[in-house]
Amino acid sequence: MKNWSQLLIDVDYSPSDPGINNWFCESTPYYKAELEAGKKLSYKDPGGLFGAITVKEVDDSKVVLIYGDEEYTLREGQSHRRLAEGGRDYTNFELNAYLVLDFVIENTPAFFRQFQTREQLVKLSDRDIKAFEASDDPCAKFVLGRWHILLRPRENSLELAEKYIREAVDAGIADAYDTLSMMYANGETADDAVDMEESARLRDEAIKRGSEAAQMRYARHRIAGILLAPEEPAKVAKEIERLLQDGTDVNPGWYSVLGYAYEAIGKGTQAKKMYEEGIQKGSLRCYYELAYWYQEQGKDEEFVKTMEEGMRAGCGFCYTLHAELSEDEYQKKTPELQKHFTRYIKDHLERGLNLGDGTCAYWLAYHYFYGTLGFEQDSKEVARYVERGMALGDTNCYALIADILSMGSPSDQDKKDAAIYRLKALRLGDDSVQSKVIIAYRRGLLQKYEDEIEKYWLPEDADDYEEPDSRWDPYV
Repeated sequence: MKNWSQLLIDVDYSPSDPGINNWFCESTPYYKAELEAGKKLSYKDPGGLFGAITVKEVDDSKVVLIYGDEEYTLREGQSHRRLAEGGRDYTNFELNAYLVLDFVIENTPAFFRQFQTREQLVKLSDRDIKAFEASDDPCAKFVLGRWHILLRPRENSLELAEKYIREAVDAGIADAYDTLSMMYANGETADDAVDMEESARLRDEAIKRGSEAAQMRYARHRIAGILLAPEEPAKVAKEIERLLQDGTDVNPGWYSVLGYAYEAIGKGTQAKKMYEEGIQKGSLRCYYELAYWYQEQGKDEEFVKTMEEGMRAGCGFCYTLHAELSEDEYQKKTPELQKHFTRYIKDHLERGLNLGDGTCAYWLAYHYFYGTLGFEQDSKEVARYVERGMALGDTNCYALIADILSMGSPSDQDKKDAAIYRLKALRLGDDSVQSKVIIAYRRGLLQKYEDEIEKYWLPEDADDYEEPDSRWDPYV
């Protein structure tokens, strides 16, 4: 939940000369205490085009303005309204009203729901972050920790994330226990080591204290039977069914989890229905889950349509649409269509990346490295996008940089670095790199992590494990 603190009256203007796209702004702020019903608001108007604005109603949740013959309500969820536009002296003018919204910091499920996904966290403004940094409330510490661990906006974000999350844990914040549990499972603490047992302990404590995020994460683990959780998708499905029947304030994310459970037990039609309901309730994740459900059914038109709808709704992953197009299919396009397609892919992957999706970073790095889909090979761009994708926890980026380091005649240090990157990908769930991690472990390239590998990553039949033909061995 957010409360508004200021009303801004902005006159934005731009010269209409060809080739000039710069916009300028004259802003007039009003604090909440300055406003009352019936007050006429004066504001800076460099074009002299616009008329009077009158406050009709004001309270803690909204402001109602009168401009001309129209009423405009500004509140959370609709904090910007354009009141008028016009032109004079080859200049375009717009009259806009905005509410400046501030988070209400409180230890409630509604507060924590605002910070569960990367798409939510990337929307935090500099003003928001500064407000959280200025607060001593442990809930604010949790948000800062969550922001640092999921987005890594600063070089020392990993260190800051652990600092803030541990402070919130010490204060008893349930969701902080869940985030620290995730960090132990991913090896993202200062110890740089996975500790599944500590992760499970923290997860259980988070659930005991009422963390909705921990309940949802554990439900997914129980569906898949991973991270020391029992594999019981049917049981999880029944639990969520009861929750949806009995709950009045249900987190939309539960529809995604139930859809996942239904798919695991072979109830595809019910899964589709849950993803559709999740979309209606506001779950962004359900867009791509429904899209890929359609793709598995061979319904390509529905797949594309749903991914496009997800983009419009703000789902970062949906912007990967068409990024996997094969080079053969790309070459079948006319030169003009190829140029258009390349621009489309670059633009959309950038948009998805700006929403916090690491897979978009991977595809940008991939195409810049291999020079596919019309991208020019550019090592600097590859490095930039791989780094960003890894910061966002994308396993493909870890695997890609490991493959790049292993090409040709890698140095001993490159081999060690590649091995560490693959281990990080494995920690985050990419089982496809497990065999290469085991090879690196046996060759002494992961000495620091030997205890972790022996405890968690060696298969039960490790003694019978055979290394692949050395012709395809990245470490030879």
